Amino acid sequence: KLSIHISWRLSLHPEVTCSNRRPPHVNYWTVKWGQQIKMDDTVTYSCQWGYKKTDGATNASCTRNGWVPNIFCQDPSDCEMPPPIADGDTTHSLLNKYRHGDWVQYSCQNFYIMEGYPYKRCINGEWDGQMTCLKPCTVDRAAMNSHNISFRYKQDNKIYSPHNDHITFVCTRGKTQVGTLEMRQRCVDGVMQLPTCQ
Repeated sequence: KLSIHISWRLSLHPEVTCSNRRPPHVNYWTVKWGQQIKMDDTVTYSCQWGYKKTDGATNASCTRNGWVPNIFCQDPSDCEMPPPIADGDTTHSLLNKYRHGDWVQYSCQNFYIMEGYPYKRCINGEWDGQMTCLKPCTVDRAAMNSHNISFRYKQDNKIYSPHNDHITFVCTRGKTQVGTLEMRQRCVDGVMQLPTCQ
């Protein structure tokens, strides 16, 4: 007696594939034209300038429900009010929100010198740009009297000297310079060394 058993498996679930069309706002991805993408395949991608990857993803995976993340690149985020800087301020009234790409200009207080670019820019919800307001030096009569010196070219009792500016001193009458510190000194972010005479 001959019995033949023929069996086959009919898949009730067709093979899962994902679209190989480049998603919106994707600048580059590792999918070739016409490539078939199957379940569990992953691709690397980057977003167009100003857009950010969803949840910081570096890859996208093909799943039964399609691509994950299903929005590859998100719209750029707004920024809150720009941060304050020490000894400086913004040049215009502040808004509560700023759009991606907006600029804000800063300036330093009187006699302070800005180091860096005077703008911060809203990039994807974060403020980009670094600047510092460098302090001036204050030299007054009391400080000079304690070193037996005076200003060489001015009769003022107090001088505000911006960062990187120089002041030249002379010994007061009857005194002689001591030490190795030169009589011409430079202001460095609020600090100026004073020569001494005895």
